[in-house]
Amino acid sequence: MALGLLQRDDHWRRCLAEAVQSRMPRALRHLLAVILIWGEPEDGSDLWCSFAEDLSEDLRFHHRDLSTEEITDLALRELQSMLISMGGRSLPEYGLPAASVTPQDGPMQFDTVEQALITEARLPMLTDEQKAVYESVTQNLVDGTSGLHFLDAPAGTGKTFLLEVLLAFVRSRGEVALAVAASGIAATLLPGGQTAHSTFKIPIRAIRSSKDVCAVGAQSKQAAVFRTVRLIVWDEISMTNRKDLEAVDRCLRDVRKQDVPFGGVVFVCAGDFRQLLPVVVHGTRANSVMACVSRSPLWKFFRRHRLTRNIRLLSSSDSATYLRYTELLKQIGSGTIDQDAEEKVSLPAEIIISAEAPLNDLINFVYPSFEASVERDGYFASRAILAPYNDSVDAINETCLGMFPGSLREYRSIDSVADEDAATHFPPELLNQLDAPNFPIHLLRLKVGMPVVLLRNINPPRLCNGTRLIILAMGENVLRCKIAAGQFTGDEILLPRIPLIPSNADLPVSFKRLQFPVKPSFCLTIHKSQGQSLDTVGIDLSVGCFTHGQLYTALSRAKNAANVRVRIPGTRTRNVVFPEVLTED
Repeated sequence: MALGLLQRDDHWRRCLAEAVQSRMPRALRHLLAVILIWGEPEDGSDLWCSFAEDLSEDLRFHHRDLSTEEITDLALRELQSMLISMGGRSLPEYGLPAASVTPQDGPMQFDTVEQALITEARLPMLTDEQKAVYESVTQNLVDGTSGLHFLDAPAGTGKTFLLEVLLAFVRSRGEVALAVAASGIAATLLPGGQTAHSTFKIPIRAIRSSKDVCAVGAQSKQAAVFRTVRLIVWDEISMTNRKDLEAVDRCLRDVRKQDVPFGGVVFVCAGDFRQLLPVVVHGTRANSVMACVSRSPLWKFFRRHRLTRNIRLLSSSDSATYLRYTELLKQIGSGTIDQDAEEKVSLPAEIIISAEAPLNDLINFVYPSFEASVERDGYFASRAILAPYNDSVDAINETCLGMFPGSLREYRSIDSVADEDAATHFPPELLNQLDAPNFPIHLLRLKVGMPVVLLRNINPPRLCNGTRLIILAMGENVLRCKIAAGQFTGDEILLPRIPLIPSNADLPVSFKRLQFPVKPSFCLTIHKSQGQSLDTVGIDLSVGCFTHGQLYTALSRAKNAANVRVRIPGTRTRNVVFPEVLTED
């Protein structure tokens, strides 16, 4: 492929022509939407006209009584819907014909009867702690009063279940309830969930400002939704930067014309400050602490509720093991466990694998049979190896890939700089060597059946940064994948190479990389794992944790204490805790 392919549409034609062979018209329409948004083709109309029949093949089969023009319109309407859900523009803005009906950009619609049945079925299943929170929140909703609630919920205490019941209650009344989360992965766990940045149009910046404004116009459809919303649920709030929360507060006050916190909306945020905090680029400990929502002036208005009973670990058949592990998590998360001057703590001998032992010992514990995994649905969704550093993650993934059966295929990125002067000093060979966190690598090595993780929010919450996928087929320009976990498990997608620009300011030059936006995910960073619940967890701490909440987050991913192994030198490992984050003002 030539360097100028981004200026021509040849690449996208080859991509679509290759994808046609999959005979998946709906996935093909989704692929075209991704290309229009991410690929910015010069002539979207030509791409549509060249593949219109393939893009509407299923619609012709299911609607044989409709004319060709009506079938085309159906395909365009669905394509427009996809573009809207992905944050794109209207069809004519991409050079395509307009659909006869423009889909409405608003909250997902829910069947009130179905939501009432969910509420009725789950209410008796709430624990006493959960029921107390439910009654407090629903009292605000029934009385028509505002209320701000913080749900302090350690991993495994039934937080998501409770939030689902609250959302179903509001939706059963025909009212609007918005579910958002700090990360795409957490958003997939909530019905109708979206990332907070997507829902509120929060500006994405490496450095936040107290003057940041949500990009919601007063006359926009999103503003109309905010005026009618009754409940907002915000999960993983402990990972959210306070400036983002404050920007949403200003937006809701302005749109709803009510100068009270969050415009008078009943607001439930949930999280666990024992887990990872907001990422502050090159930030100090003080910077990380001050970025927490608990340091916002708004925090004093929130009523705090606690969930303490670890439901996730109740599946353990050994009650003594359950109690010991629960207590261990509590002490590690709060920083009350005995530790030395280097912040190192002792872990139970039964979960330790010595760092002097081969790495394969940890890999074989998590993935005892790679050969069988290719045939088993859900195998990779339920297990993962975790590590604190990207370098460790990459090394473990490379080892796992070598052990995984099948033929290897390599994909090399095409890298370029826009500045002609810079191009002289940064030839492609040099750009190929540049790397950045959460960014596709130059040399991507894949096998059919292996797990990969998505590196961009393509179509949240279905395809978001952190979504785990299984490779089903590998073409030259398209990967056919299956979603491995979450509410969209089993959905098949077609994924193209897309041009991406790293946001890392430490790189010597800004450049564009055309590559598949995935990387192997036998092993994930601990940051990527937050919000996920796993059956089997291996944690490589041959290089120890470096920031608040990492050890606690990693250990608490497991549903069963017997299915955790930690690879460490000796019997002690570093546990970083910022006690000032955990204290109540």
